[in-house]
Amino acid sequence: MRDLRRRDALTLFAALSAALLAAGPTGLARADEAGRGQQKLARLVLHGVPATPSVVLARLVESGALAPLADTVELAIWRTPDQMRAGVVSGAMTLFVAPTYSCANMRNRGVPIRQVNVLTWGLLYLMSRDQTVRRIEDIAGKTVLVAFRNDAPDLIVRLVLRRLGLDPDRDVTLQYVGSSTEAAQLFLAGRGDLAALPEPAATATEIRAAKEKLPIHRAVDVTEAYGRLTGRPAGIPQAGLAVRDDFLQAHPEIVAAVHRGCVDSAHWVATHMSEAGALGAARLNLPAPVVARSIPHFRLNVVSAAEARLDLERYFSDLMEMSPAILGGNLPDDAFYWGPG
Repeated sequence: MRDLRRRDALTLFAALSAALLAAGPTGLARADEAGRGQQKLARLVLHGVPATPSVVLARLVESGALAPLADTVELAIWRTPDQMRAGVVSGAMTLFVAPTYSCANMRNRGVPIRQVNVLTWGLLYLMSRDQTVRRIEDIAGKTVLVAFRNDAPDLIVRLVLRRLGLDPDRDVTLQYVGSSTEAAQLFLAGRGDLAALPEPAATATEIRAAKEKLPIHRAVDVTEAYGRLTGRPAGIPQAGLAVRDDFLQAHPEIVAAVHRGCVDSAHWVATHMSEAGALGAARLNLPAPVVARSIPHFRLNVVSAAEARLDLERYFSDLMEMSPAILGGNLPDDAFYWGPG
């Protein structure tokens, strides 16, 4: 199903990766403890995903709590999965948020990374202009706009359709576009019957449709559908923080501080949605109210990879039922999962 030659080529360069660029995170109050006794870095860069979870990282940077660890703390947002993979393989990205399956795939293909935590447990929705579409079962025969073929959200849509007993290549028409923003714009312009959109694109579409009096609604919570079809609670360990091994070996205290900071920052985001929306607006190139309204829809819950291992392996195994190549042929090894078990 998948053409992984581009990823294979990236992996061949893993052994030639350049020395680490100084990179990293930010944290909250307990970061002072992590900063004691270790050399302060000149620069830390944390790389975020182009979706609502980056609001958590924006809070980490804005808090200034990791100032004892670095003279400069920055947040950069990667824009495409290929850009993220290339940055990780080359060593340009050392602490980064990415889809968990993509991290497992890179690990299995020789890229030295580990999963630190899971940040979001499902943020994908099907938006529909047909008011009769209310469940995943209703999309048979429809055209669905989807971004990033052979990456999220495409893989998750395919996974849920297969669980339903539908053939994604025959029973629906998946029309691929270059990004979730493009999918939203085309859908609002009248293309497709549905659009598979992550947050905050789903909320942005909902708000604009209401303003323009377009009959568009949030028809299907894909995460809820996945849980119902698998007999599990609604939750997909979809994306989280990962780290290159060389950075982890050199700065284990920083990685631990970042994880703890993510936990604290997530609590702040959940209880200060308006302020969090303002923090995320510039990063995600969206109005602050859109980002703020998207926060309740992305199932924010920070759990270490070791603690989330069972959920991760169930999700990975479901993906491998479609094609083992999605994970690089196997479940990742024990060392992939950072944190206390």
